[in-house]
Amino acid sequence: MTGTARSAPGAKPDWPDAPFLALDLDAFERNVRHLADTVVVRGGKQWRPHTKALRSPEIAKRLMAAGAHGVTCATAWEAQTMLDAGIQNVLIASQVVAPSAVRQLALMNRTARVLAAIDSPAHVALLQAAAQAAGTVIPVVIEVEVGLQRAGVSPGLAAVQLARAVLTHPHLRFCGLMAWEGHTTRFTDPLEREAAVRASVGLLTDTARHCVQAGIPVDIVSCGGTGTYPITSRIEGVTELQAGGGVFGDLRYREQFQMPLERALTLVARVLSRPSARRIVSDAGWKYHGYHPMQSQPLHLPGKASLSFSAEHLTLDCAADVPGFQVGDRIEFAVGYADSTVFLHRELAAMRNGVIEDVLPLPARP
Repeated sequence: MTGTARSAPGAKPDWPDAPFLALDLDAFERNVRHLADTVVVRGGKQWRPHTKALRSPEIAKRLMAAGAHGVTCATAWEAQTMLDAGIQNVLIASQVVAPSAVRQLALMNRTARVLAAIDSPAHVALLQAAAQAAGTVIPVVIEVEVGLQRAGVSPGLAAVQLARAVLTHPHLRFCGLMAWEGHTTRFTDPLEREAAVRASVGLLTDTARHCVQAGIPVDIVSCGGTGTYPITSRIEGVTELQAGGGVFGDLRYREQFQMPLERALTLVARVLSRPSARRIVSDAGWKYHGYHPMQSQPLHLPGKASLSFSAEHLTLDCAADVPGFQVGDRIEFAVGYADSTVFLHRELAAMRNGVIEDVLPLPARP
């Protein structure tokens, strides 16, 4: 880690200079077992965890060892990072359109299986041309719009027609359908959420049935994130789930979405100043943890604190006098949302019982 004195070869790494991300391996491994058990063992689905929050290929490989059959990525660059680490089964769940990324997608399929999500004839034309030029075949899934109102083709006939169009191109292979029912996570009542998830995913599975009835085989029906996996893992017709970020157990998943996960990821900072008994100034500014859509929260404080962020400072104004937390002491934060925090860092300290076992690289964008 930047600014950290390294240990001798074979020794445990030293604690780094703050701020840094620490992963409690015991809690992380319990979260992984829970997700694998829910999705694979009890749900009977395949597990393709999304890595947009995890970023670390080493973390992805640990999920593969626990039962995942592949990973999901958001970009061609993320997919390439996973391929470089030896993971050969990847779904890019966002549409790939930039010329360099489309070429990269085509070339990756020379040695691995990298599926691409499409939702229009324009995507078909882009991918077909790139695959033909590279002499490869790109496997594709059609994204279906099930209520999120983002990307996706309309369910039913429109998806069937697009699947037929894919089948006419020799350098593309139609593999199935995907969707993200993320809009359903706004329901806090468990019964309302279940009804909303089942209604949305029903549009996806119904579309798969329409394809099959039209003589188009559907091998993949992919959906389900950490906000919905307890429900989507029990829906007939779904073949794989993409829930992944929940293995870190951030506040959004545990408190807002009420998922039965443990806090595994912590931001460790230092106290810079104690202007008063109720004020703590730390070095964990917004350069180190995102505060959208949910703020991180300090741990081990008596009562609540209001947080004020700047680039290199985080000021905590506490509701009561706070003993301890002297200048130079560590102060820990439960990460609000891993997706908006992990990408700000370049390494992750993997810890067990307060000892750093390993330092995992978090690849930066080139």
